[in-house]
Amino acid sequence: MSQKITEEEILNLAARIAVQAKIDGVKKSQIENLLTSVEISSDPKISPNVVALYAYRQAERNEIGRGTAVLISEAMSRLSEAGGGREEARKLLGFMKWIYESLGERRMPRVAVKELKFQDVLKILKGG
Repeated sequence: MSQKITEEEILNLAARIAVQAKIDGVKKSQIENLLTSVEISSDPKISPNVVALYAYRQAERNEIGRGTAVLISEAMSRLSEAGGGREEARKLLGFMKWIYESLGERRMPRVAVKELKFQDVLKILKGG
């Protein structure tokens, strides 16, 4: 098992997914569906893997972008490696939803999504 995941890392992962989802033009309903997918498995430890599978399914159906699905999968893998399960996946996707909604219709500046931090998103939201 890898080292425990911090809330700061969860926020950073959520920020990357939210920004990529905005770039990919993901609809708000798909964000809600991702949150719902956390609850599908009866085993809380498997929930992150189910979310990753669901994200790839939705990408294959052109409901979300492939880039978004990859970031979701990477985030869910990180949660699993750290011993996280349903609760951590729910928290990460909840933060992702808030960030996604906070970005609204604003145009995204060019950013290196893979290196993006939650603090960078706060700067974007402040207009800087």
